[in-house]
Amino acid sequence: MPRLTGTRGTFVQPLLPEDPRRVGGHRLLARLGAGGTSTVYLGCSPGGRTVAVKVVREHLARDARYRARFAREVAAARGVTGVFTAPLLDADPEAAVPWLVTAHLPGPTLREAVAGFGPFPVGTAYRLAAALAEALVDLYGAGLAHRDLKPANIVLTADGPRVIDFGVARAEHATAFTLPGAVPGTPGFMSPEQASGGLAGPPGDVFALGTVLAYAATGRELFAAGSRAATLERVRLARPDLGALGDAGLRALVADCLRREPERRPTAAAVLERAAALRDRLEGPEALVRGTGWLPAPLAEAVAAEVAARRAELARLPPGEGGSGQPEQRGTDGARASEGDGGLPSDETTEGPVGTPAPGPGDAGTDPGPRRRGLLAVAVAVPAGAGAALLAERAFPGHDGTGDGRTDDGGSGAEVPDAGRYPEAVRRWRRRVLTGGGPSDSPSDSPGPPDNPELYAAGGVVLAAQGARYGVHALDPRTGRVLWSRRPSGADGASRVAVGPDTAYLLGSDGERTAVLRAVEPASGATRWTHRLPPGSPGAGAGVAAGPVFCLAGEGEVAGLDAGDGERRWTARVTGLDLTADDGLVVAAGDGVLTGVDAEDGRVRWTRATEEPPLRAVLGGDLVAARDTYGTLYALRARDGSPVWRRALHYRSSVWPAAGGLLHVDEADGRVRALRARDGAEAWSRRFGRGGRDPHGGSYLLGRSGGVLWVGGPDRRVYALDASDGRVLWTYAADATYRPASRSGAGVLAVGGRVLVGTAGGQVEAVDPPAAGDTGTGTGAGGGAGGGGTNGGARGGT
Repeated sequence: MPRLTGTRGTFVQPLLPEDPRRVGGHRLLARLGAGGTSTVYLGCSPGGRTVAVKVVREHLARDARYRARFAREVAAARGVTGVFTAPLLDADPEAAVPWLVTAHLPGPTLREAVAGFGPFPVGTAYRLAAALAEALVDLYGAGLAHRDLKPANIVLTADGPRVIDFGVARAEHATAFTLPGAVPGTPGFMSPEQASGGLAGPPGDVFALGTVLAYAATGRELFAAGSRAATLERVRLARPDLGALGDAGLRALVADCLRREPERRPTAAAVLERAAALRDRLEGPEALVRGTGWLPAPLAEAVAAEVAARRAELARLPPGEGGSGQPEQRGTDGARASEGDGGLPSDETTEGPVGTPAPGPGDAGTDPGPRRRGLLAVAVAVPAGAGAALLAERAFPGHDGTGDGRTDDGGSGAEVPDAGRYPEAVRRWRRRVLTGGGPSDSPSDSPGPPDNPELYAAGGVVLAAQGARYGVHALDPRTGRVLWSRRPSGADGASRVAVGPDTAYLLGSDGERTAVLRAVEPASGATRWTHRLPPGSPGAGAGVAAGPVFCLAGEGEVAGLDAGDGERRWTARVTGLDLTADDGLVVAAGDGVLTGVDAEDGRVRWTRATEEPPLRAVLGGDLVAARDTYGTLYALRARDGSPVWRRALHYRSSVWPAAGGLLHVDEADGRVRALRARDGAEAWSRRFGRGGRDPHGGSYLLGRSGGVLWVGGPDRRVYALDASDGRVLWTYAADATYRPASRSGAGVLAVGGRVLVGTAGGQVEAVDPPAAGDTGTGTGAGGGAGGGGTNGGARGGT
């Protein structure tokens, strides 16, 4: 008879002699697990609720950067309120040893369920896919990313599935692990960029979601190999065999999640939309994820029995009080904790008993103090039976307020600019557009989302969006007045935007979960024409304006739609979902190949193979430039695709197209570099901002118009540069340092005689440069959805 695996006997262990007996006002009852960053205890709240208590490792408590990130992310987690998560109840990030308290969710993990009862049916897999994608969408709305999504971090509770172990800081770099060359995370469920040693954000979570869904539907790990190193190598290559996924819709969805290039994966919101549509088509709209009824009957009965058994074990635990003399883990006054380190080599959690059983009577505690008495509404949980290290990170790393005090440039090139030496731009208006409920006139210092709007220009209007969560909003660049808005969902919803010179293209749905492309008039929002996409289309959102046509990428083809009426003019059999266009040429970046397509008739002009899969290309003049997934930058002639030069960059670098004989790159060493278009040689380089907080320097290219390049510095300041030589023209104090989520818009653009800046808190700010002349007030029309456009035309940015 099938049974849940890994759940025999006790799922908790007694407290060790060195463990605290209270944390704040919470009594500790037993150990749940330990990891590289923390120890997790089962506890009891002052009101009698069973909770999970995470206490940070003492060596990390001495790390100022970790403490600052922990505090920031606890604050950010207030915004997570999803139904497929559970609440964070209490925290004191200012304690001598920081801690937090979450809801405790008894129930088996997805790994235990699949191991004991086998793969999920297709309908159940679709329900799980929609639930997990919704949980990720909720995380991203709070500015968090998971970074360790796996079957062991999904709990099947009596109330449905719950995603756990997210939202609060993990250690970085050397403090995160002790083995040389170790990569934090769980190998079989990492993304390629994480397995290569990079930082993973929302696209990495989507990749992990694909591996989780494949595991749930097949019962096996896609990338499992004989060793950790071999598994990581298979993940880096990202060439899974999906033959065991018999359902075509599920197979296509998982395949899209598992694209090697982060920019080519769908967003969590897009996964949610597709999974819900596939679920409803198979099982009807009444197919809810509620209680255990969404599971196959034998598993549902086993989950209910397991939850009851674990609750009974909790009821048998001793009250956790006594007189061993062990201290309480207190708040900020006189706190101390266990000095044990645990010795784990990475941030992975242990999935079983931790430590040696020992009696653990403890001491009474003191009042937790005023700094953290308020309850936080957030979603984090710890499974019974898994040691939870809460290994998550902000979706936007860096800028955490710690400051590294750096004042020198760390290498060749110009010195770090001192912002006080340069003229300051003058703000003319500020408008919050990312609120979840439409643009707001609320005070700029009121709480808002952490996201920075992506900006686009068409027909003298600025459009603001950010991923698929906040819709699209059109603003008058002179006054900031909202001209029109489209919500992210509904009959006329818009979750993506692309622009041409006088047209805005909105991708959304028709209210029936069918993807729709609409061409609208920028100033009024009136729809000019509508084009329906095939159900489950993987290319939704991968489109770009290209003169007489709007090009839309699908699986194995690019369609050219007439820009005037939306009718299909041509179809090109081309591999690649990432499109860029300029001067009559459309470039598709596919699996190991770049393809140039004539925008007029769809004729393939040229193809060029690359050693690794290329990301979105950028076009400027007669140059096509594209960086591959490992950082190699290829420069090709636009007319025939012949190679001009190549250069090694960091895989996180972004590239803006050639203009004035130069390409511009932001690099992982914190520099912005100008490369000569003719040979790739460096023309100039510059590092920005004193007291930078990002470990990689934290300067980001935000946009370019005419001869002006805009850069966001780690000192939360925008720098306007002369693009030809890197001279600082003026600055503006604004937190515009985060990269746009889709890379299809700009962080700064010039339109209507003003410079528009997308800033943290979901705001758009309009500024006037401090002096007349070429200081960045030229107008321009920006890129396409999935095309990485700049404000100087639909040319791309990668």
